[in-house]
Amino acid sequence: MRTSDSESTSGILAPRFVGRDRELAVLRDALDRPDPVVLLIEGEAGIGKTRLVQEVLRDVERTTLLVTCPPYSQPFTLAAVVDALRAAVDDVRLLSLSPLTGALRSVFPEWIGHLPPSPEPLDDPAAARHRLFRALGELIDALGISLLVVEDAQWADPASVDLLLYLQTRPAAALSLVITCRTPDVPRLRIVPGAVRVRLDGLSVGETATLVSSMLAEPPVSKAFAGFLRTRTDGVPLALEETVRLLHARADLTHRDGAWVRRHLDQITVPARIRDGVLERLAHLDRPTQAVLRAAAVAGEPVDVDGLVAITGLAQGPAYDGVSAALAVQLLEERGTGVAFRHALVRQAVYDEIPAHERRAAHRAAGELLEQRGRAAQLAEHFKAARELPRWRRYAEQAADAALAAGDETTSVGYLFDLALEAELDGAELARIAAKITYSAVVGEQRYDALIRALRAGLDECADEARGALRFQLARALSNSGDFAGSRRELELAVPDLVQDRTTSMRAMLMLGVPHGTSWPASRHLGWLRRARELVRLDDPVEGTRFLVDHTVGLLGLGEPSGWDQLDQLPNEATDPRQRDDLARGNINLSDVALLWGRYAEARTMLDRAAALAEGRGYVRMTDLIALNQARLDWHTGAWDGLAERAAELAGNEDIPANTRVEALLVVLWLDHAAGRELTRLDEAVQGVWEFAPTSLTAEVAALAAIGPLADGRPDEAVVITDPAMEIIHTKQSWLWANELVPVRVAALAAVGRLDDAAELTAAFERGVPSGRSLSSPAAVATCTALVAAAAGDSGRARTAYREAARAWAQLPRPYAALLVQEQAGRCDLGAGRTADGLASLTAAFDGLAALGARSDATRILQVLTEHGVKRSRPWWGGRKGYGDQLSPRELEVVRLVAEGRSNREVAEALFRSPHTVSSQLSSALRKLGLSSRHEIPAAAREAGLL
Repeated sequence: MRTSDSESTSGILAPRFVGRDRELAVLRDALDRPDPVVLLIEGEAGIGKTRLVQEVLRDVERTTLLVTCPPYSQPFTLAAVVDALRAAVDDVRLLSLSPLTGALRSVFPEWIGHLPPSPEPLDDPAAARHRLFRALGELIDALGISLLVVEDAQWADPASVDLLLYLQTRPAAALSLVITCRTPDVPRLRIVPGAVRVRLDGLSVGETATLVSSMLAEPPVSKAFAGFLRTRTDGVPLALEETVRLLHARADLTHRDGAWVRRHLDQITVPARIRDGVLERLAHLDRPTQAVLRAAAVAGEPVDVDGLVAITGLAQGPAYDGVSAALAVQLLEERGTGVAFRHALVRQAVYDEIPAHERRAAHRAAGELLEQRGRAAQLAEHFKAARELPRWRRYAEQAADAALAAGDETTSVGYLFDLALEAELDGAELARIAAKITYSAVVGEQRYDALIRALRAGLDECADEARGALRFQLARALSNSGDFAGSRRELELAVPDLVQDRTTSMRAMLMLGVPHGTSWPASRHLGWLRRARELVRLDDPVEGTRFLVDHTVGLLGLGEPSGWDQLDQLPNEATDPRQRDDLARGNINLSDVALLWGRYAEARTMLDRAAALAEGRGYVRMTDLIALNQARLDWHTGAWDGLAERAAELAGNEDIPANTRVEALLVVLWLDHAAGRELTRLDEAVQGVWEFAPTSLTAEVAALAAIGPLADGRPDEAVVITDPAMEIIHTKQSWLWANELVPVRVAALAAVGRLDDAAELTAAFERGVPSGRSLSSPAAVATCTALVAAAAGDSGRARTAYREAARAWAQLPRPYAALLVQEQAGRCDLGAGRTADGLASLTAAFDGLAALGARSDATRILQVLTEHGVKRSRPWWGGRKGYGDQLSPRELEVVRLVAEGRSNREVAEALFRSPHTVSSQLSSALRKLGLSSRHEIPAAAREAGLL
């Protein structure tokens, strides 16, 4: 059925291996070492990763297992690895396997009669997955496999990626890995340090000429032709190969003066995309061959001739002829007992051209063929494409449940989202499916928006008995997207319809107890929390844990000290995965409120606990939120080394919801303020916070916005800026939110002569803050007391209050706030004639602020010290050395490409970086250039001579 590797019946030879001698030597040298090694071959599609692997393996004397990951829209959990192992085992009974391998029964059902008994089930999916990984590792070892080759790892499901990490890091590992992956997807593989990484780039003009000549029986190609091909294809070998085959099929090549040239170099344009070349080649093939190629494209994985017969409806004879022809023209290749496309891009080009009605029929046939094998994930894929809704719904939910049971929440959520958005579910079914969604595994604002639209549409046609449940799911989605006000509206409407559903009613009341998104006073939120307590069954461990988590977060967010007592009732560990998820989520939220209370040690413990509970769960959102709260904690506690870069990256991470992402932007702006940089993105932060107001950030961003006018001698403007946020504090009586705002507001009121109002606000603040358990509020109250005393001319009381405030801030620890208050204490001493004490305080404040990197504040103090004859050297600003306010080389690359009009994703592809990295570098560049938008970059870059 297959022609030789060097020839084909099309008249064009297979291309020689060209331009990869250096990479080949590096890989062979690594595999010649006695110790296990991890080799990562990265590059864009069609760049020649597979061909390089084939060349490497020619001289390798190892038992090798080849795993190829198909490009499914929803990758099947561990399917590629399992299929490769299944094909590698002739008779499992001949292997010496321990009882541990009984865990393989779930993934190798055809071996059930020959594997050891199944081990006891584990409640924790993470532990069950680890046991399965150990069993797979034992099977690999039993087969004597010393080299595992994983091709197209960018298509691998999260569980398979975790398996690779396990195989790399297990004790006494003797397995070498060769992994190929498209460059933008390399970071998700989490390759261990020490891996040998080889990146493939496009061929040069000379290498292009050599490759093309090898396809045309070796006579050289003209220099103009080779340059033309290199320019149009970027030297990508697959693009070159397909273009040459197309030109040959068009009779557009001629041999002239001893060299191959294009017949009409200036008239006929070589297609810019590989797809065009593939499709024109397809048009030259007969109908049976086209039918076979389309069927193989629909199958998406290796398929035997009988399968192609079932999908195409061809008789066996024409089907075999079609397969032979497709192999001869090198569009298909043999894989095991079946055939598949040589390249994913070629398969996609053929697939996209299949008329919609034919595609649906082919997917239906493929699904019905596979139904006998019971593989839910693949069946869901086919029946979705066939628009066979009942069967798609059934198999997609089965696939979601199976992925969840394997600990693969990300894949599970993908299926559930598809069902919610496209399966035309009635209200009750939509609510049931939405209830299964684990929001910790959901990233991307567009996904939230789409789900919210689907849930709203479902409500419009929902039967009365399902309305409450569906409305609650809408409220969940709104809350997780950051629309707290919309969520609270839906929850209030849902509660009356949930009287028969105790658990959901309790959850709705707990959500209504969280003080975000409404202007309700704290007492109203507390009322909902009391009602929720009346419904809970604490003897149910799962329900009890969820209640305690959310109830405690609600109490502490409202400034209720009893929440700290209730916190002690929360378990630190859990075996049930639902409890683990609730505890992980809860510790993140608890760390958030702990920051408001100034309990930084507890916040750090909570974040560590959340990270441990979320480990191995694949929750990208949880990981991001932990990093975000860690950044906020580091800002407060003075751990500023590298914080600006981390916060900028988080602020540019579009996977984080906008209402949460703005918290990272606030950290960036606070650091900019301390360093004396212009707050170019302040308006963006203010708008972002108020879009989701009221929250605790409402007061913080008002404080930040008012500091500049207050320092510039415009206190009346600072009063106006803080008015709306203060109104929210008074209305909600959420004084815990006011620790940043009230000191700025008091200073502004005192500066405009409203001393009585400043004193009254200080007294109200002291009465309103939680007593006993809050550590930050007493420090803020002492600061306000000192400000009022200083404005009233009572220097003795002001000095005492400033020093009390400095001690209170330092004990948290919150060094930046402590040093600023210490500065005021020093100025107070100077004003009262206590020069020695004042200069000592100012010197200590200067040293501390300079060490933090608070350049603006340290410079202000240095001027006073210099006036009094105190010599202090200017330290190097900015903490660790770097590029300061100058663009780094990587930032400059990003700026130049953005100036050309490229999007972040296009820049990422051009520079072989992740979109997150590009976003972070762009944010840093905007800050350094003093710009507020990417649209300002072209003009600013030209003006600065950067282009």
